[in-house]
Amino acid sequence: MTFKLFNINSRLLKKFAFAFLLLMLTLSAGRCAFAQSFPMLPPPFPENSPQEERIVENDRAPPQVEILTTELHEGKNVFEVRITDESSLRTREVKYVHNGQLRVDGLFRDQNNVYKALIDIQAPSRVVMVTAGDANGNIVSDFREYEITESQDIFTQVMDRLSQMLDYFQSLFG
Repeated sequence: MTFKLFNINSRLLKKFAFAFLLLMLTLSAGRCAFAQSFPMLPPPFPENSPQEERIVENDRAPPQVEILTTELHEGKNVFEVRITDESSLRTREVKYVHNGQLRVDGLFRDQNNVYKALIDIQAPSRVVMVTAGDANGNIVSDFREYEITESQDIFTQVMDRLSQMLDYFQSLFG
């Protein structure tokens, strides 16, 4: 087997290329594993204990929902929403279709009225609906339609990076 990069046939160069390829595979696998690890979150319901619940008597307006997530990729995504209301929230959920079934996940409070959920979405699903309800019974739903981008498997990502590097070196020395 010969290594044909700039017509060089050297054992040291072959060893270097093999070590470099292993290094790139290790780094890519480590980055993917790190990016997909999410901390365990507490259960979403109830947000407050009955002693901490705020009920504003004249609150007739539903919560304000602002969907913060701008793009979704195929697979697991962190979905972020800002929900504000004068009263405490009793309902905070995100709905979407996963493998042909309607899936409902709770939203967990983060900070500054931002709520998050880990959703697992696959094409052809495109619509994500958020529902929020306060302690006075005011409920609102909002939705957003997304273009779900495909995620590549690790092998395809590594091969794409290697081909880009080879093209770069060929243009540099070619």
